[in-house]
Amino acid sequence: WPELSAPRVAAALTACRDWVDTVVVDVAAPLERDEEIVSDVDGPRRNAATLAALASADLVVAVVGADPVGVSRFVRAYPELRAAAGATTVRVLVNKVRSGVLGVDGRSQLRRTLERFAGVTDVWFAPWDGKAADAALLSAQPVAEVAARSPFAAAVRRFTGEAIEPPQ
Repeated sequence: WPELSAPRVAAALTACRDWVDTVVVDVAAPLERDEEIVSDVDGPRRNAATLAALASADLVVAVVGADPVGVSRFVRAYPELRAAAGATTVRVLVNKVRSGVLGVDGRSQLRRTLERFAGVTDVWFAPWDGKAADAALLSAQPVAEVAARSPFAAAVRRFTGEAIEPPQ
């Protein structure tokens, strides 16, 4: 992380925008700024790459693990994400949804919890699909390539169509 300063990441993302139409950046979850805990004012910042990517984003997709720990972490971190993203749109995708962890009506429980504790009203869901995920990892290809008919692939297509590229 010391090599990934905010100016370097911002410059790299600017260069990427000149080469391609869409740039996807997968960032780490920690968002805290660590200026207070370092004595070197010009020194590297631990989360500079994440914060620079969020500041440069046109759209942020926040992925929430569909279990009590994942939801709790998201609810605690969401205000920091909103602050770091500024006016940028944030879409919320709940991943690995399965009834064994959440009970009979898990999606409704997740939706109500995210609305009540984080103020998030638009939520998309992707089911747990271990077989498709394993096939994708084994072949080092996207899930849509190796298991196009899987419930997970269908959920990602739906999310992309509704949340990222809404119909005109």
